[in-house]
Amino acid sequence: MEDPDSSKQLPLLAHSARIVALPRPVARVAAVVPESAAPVTTLKASPSLWYALVFPQLAEQTPSRQQQILEQLAGLAQAVSATISFHPHALVCEVRSSLNYFGGIEVIHDRIKSTLSEQLIACGLSGDFLYSASPTVSGSLLLARSGQNCLVYRHENLRSALGQLPTSVLELNKEQNRRLYNMGIRYLRDIWRLPGDGLRKRFGSDFVNLLHKALGSAPEPTRNYLPPPAFLTSYDLPYEVELVERILPVADEMLAQLCDFLRRRDLSASHLVFSLSHEKRSSTKIAIGLRQPSRSREHLSMLLETHIANLSVPAPIVAVSLEVKKFDAFMSHSDHLLLDNGAVKPGYTDRHLDTFIEQLQARLGGNPVKSIATVAEHCPEYACEQRDYNESGTRGGIRRTADNPVASNPRPLWLLSEPVQLVVRNGKLYHRKPITLVNGPERIETRWWSDGDIRRDYYVAREDNGSRLWIFREKTGAQHWYLHGFFA
Repeated sequence: MEDPDSSKQLPLLAHSARIVALPRPVARVAAVVPESAAPVTTLKASPSLWYALVFPQLAEQTPSRQQQILEQLAGLAQAVSATISFHPHALVCEVRSSLNYFGGIEVIHDRIKSTLSEQLIACGLSGDFLYSASPTVSGSLLLARSGQNCLVYRHENLRSALGQLPTSVLELNKEQNRRLYNMGIRYLRDIWRLPGDGLRKRFGSDFVNLLHKALGSAPEPTRNYLPPPAFLTSYDLPYEVELVERILPVADEMLAQLCDFLRRRDLSASHLVFSLSHEKRSSTKIAIGLRQPSRSREHLSMLLETHIANLSVPAPIVAVSLEVKKFDAFMSHSDHLLLDNGAVKPGYTDRHLDTFIEQLQARLGGNPVKSIATVAEHCPEYACEQRDYNESGTRGGIRRTADNPVASNPRPLWLLSEPVQLVVRNGKLYHRKPITLVNGPERIETRWWSDGDIRRDYYVAREDNGSRLWIFREKTGAQHWYLHGFFA
């Protein structure tokens, strides 16, 4: 087989042709030399070899759909490369470090060609794609866009190989293409003859920088693919365990592994599932949901112990597994800056409430703890609803959102389930004590298509003992006065 180093450009593909395999590097053995001999010259590290995969069929997809498909393809390309970068309608993989392992670029291509084609077809697209390899990222992309599917192995041959490409591979805008055409430039080799300052004035810095990157004379930052995190670990017990508390040492070791996994990736977790396996029985699931994502081993262990305290298993346990269902970005919390007599001054924070609620839910089981969320309704009886405390977007109080805004007018903390009719004596309102109107009225009416016809004038009132009340008077019927709520 011809040595790629002896040729400027070699064909990589042809749908019917074979890919030229790269030669394996010759092993060099360090010789023992006497002290008087000349110093040994350190061998220079081999440059990168970037393998570009271009998918022209993605141009017809929406940007979000393009990103989704590229991430799916990048996950498959991980089988041959640990460094994969995203580009418009393309992926670029570093394969120099994989050549020895796979035995050549021909094997690398054969390994991923079928899987990428199957994934494209599964997405409803054509299974064909273009590809090329060279020592630079931009150079590989330009070679692949030309459809030549070639391999440029050595950096000194890259300029000649790129010079044979038409200017269309640069994917310039209409005005830039018109200028190049009027200047008589048809191939990249024609651009090499032009002065760089003139090119920068006529076409801009991005154009010149692209050429420098393709030739390897300018650095190329890349946006590399990071696979989504996944954590699943299991342990087969050496004997059957009937008391569920005895799995705590095993579970604690699993949590230690999880916390180390999260710290290394600067992540936290908000939903864990422990599975207790049984012989001839379905597994017992222990779901741990966190209001605030955490990676604290002590906190997770405490929640697990609380869950297990009330758990009964239908059969002996033979294996334990732990899986993370939801990862979150890690958000650190600062400690107190000011100290009170050398000790941290105690104070209430949302973290204390979240920890308490998580413990309460773990002890009670299910979702007994609720939070209040506002509903876009005029009638106060229907202006709020209860939701699970774990539900995204809720807090330990009233949930305020742009879609469900809270009324700007005063609203009582305690709303009675049924309004209480007030007494009127000698033109004076009474509840337990005489009532004085402070603010109002605020008229609230239901829509005409509602089930009930409600027309009320609401007032903020005060009793003689200082209590603040929310009262209303009906605008229809007998027009009685009613107490509807108490302010804090």
